[in-house]
Amino acid sequence: MKYADVKRAGARTKSLMFATASLVLAVATTGCGSECVDVYDCRSENGPAPAGQEWTCASEKCETRPIQQVPGEDAGTDSESDAGTNPEPDAGTETDAGTETDAGTETDAGTEYTCETAPYDPVLGTLQLQAGFETAGSAPMPDDVLAVAVTPGPTYAVYAVQGDTSADVYSLGIWPDLTPSSSPLFNVLAPEDRGATSGIFPNRFLVHGAERLLAGYTKSGGAGTVSLYDVVTPGNSSYVNSPGNMSAAAFTSGTTSAFLINSTGLSAINGFGIYALVTSADPMASVKVADFPQTAGGNGFSAVANNGVSVFGFAVPPDYTNVAYAVAPSVVSAALSSNTPFALDAQPQIDVGSDFNAASAFGDGVVVKRGAYDATWQFVTTDVSRYSLSADATPGQVVIGERTPVLSFVDQCTSVTQLTHLGSDLLVGIEDVNGERLVRIRAVP
Repeated sequence: MKYADVKRAGARTKSLMFATASLVLAVATTGCGSECVDVYDCRSENGPAPAGQEWTCASEKCETRPIQQVPGEDAGTDSESDAGTNPEPDAGTETDAGTETDAGTETDAGTEYTCETAPYDPVLGTLQLQAGFETAGSAPMPDDVLAVAVTPGPTYAVYAVQGDTSADVYSLGIWPDLTPSSSPLFNVLAPEDRGATSGIFPNRFLVHGAERLLAGYTKSGGAGTVSLYDVVTPGNSSYVNSPGNMSAAAFTSGTTSAFLINSTGLSAINGFGIYALVTSADPMASVKVADFPQTAGGNGFSAVANNGVSVFGFAVPPDYTNVAYAVAPSVVSAALSSNTPFALDAQPQIDVGSDFNAASAFGDGVVVKRGAYDATWQFVTTDVSRYSLSADATPGQVVIGERTPVLSFVDQCTSVTQLTHLGSDLLVGIEDVNGERLVRIRAVP
């Protein structure tokens, strides 16, 4: 990710000890009143399974079972089957005495499980869809897509930011019959930054709100800009100073529409926090909505659920793990109207249980892509999990549901490159040997 060079500079100094500890945390969450929600919980709570056994989560209970070998593996089966049988029929028959089939062919001697030999579902690849969710269509996705955004519907127009150094906004067409445009709609980079060969880092977010698209990029040294494309009147598109912008989400309350930007400043306001670019004001206004605590070491991820509950986060030193807090819509609205930011760490924290490197709305909730950075600073994903969010009867409070896995990773052969929302559903970017595609996932009715 290009933004990692700026946003996670501190994380690059993490030792292997911290990377390993984060990976353990990534699989260490359990639900209240149950032993587990997936196999990762069992491994975390109970340690390695006995020899020849593996953990499984059945009916929310951790159990062991014989290791399920990869199809084609036959390690040790012949010796166990043949040893101790009646010697007269078994000794030296043509069938059992060293035929090619039984004497260590590639098929019988154990096929190594690699991404070349792994079985791939044409839609989900090697990802495993969890109970309570189903796929609802897919479509091919062009190469070099950094971020995707979808209009509210009922007709879902899909847009994307493409390009690593010279980022442009393109139309991908109408879901699910995508027909990507060959001509860009808008250049994310401000005129003065176009043509640079280094030091420009387009960020991996694109947000649709109030007939506008918002993207962003940062530059070496932490400077940055957010870019607004006016879908209705392209000539009214603009660029706004926003150093350190990391993520954004669209927020609407009554007649107020705004983009909530996770950055270190907006226009002339500065400091770690959440900023609102109020697009319903004329002219547009910049307001600081939330302050980060002094413990924050970097900006994080943002999302707004369909019911208006917001999720904002930041990275915490020394290992720069991302954390997230849920904020009631009334709290955000009050900050916007009073021009007085609230303290983000005073809001309820979501118990993610690990690091995460992406977040998106999913109906009345949020999903995060959990995992940890390994010794080479590659993010090893364990799962995509959802947390339901609802505004409590007590004003300003939020009720956070338990973690519900949506997608589990059995390997890293298939990767999740995008998380965004399509109406009340989730739109996931997936990449593997079968190419890149967008997959719509919804909760089972």
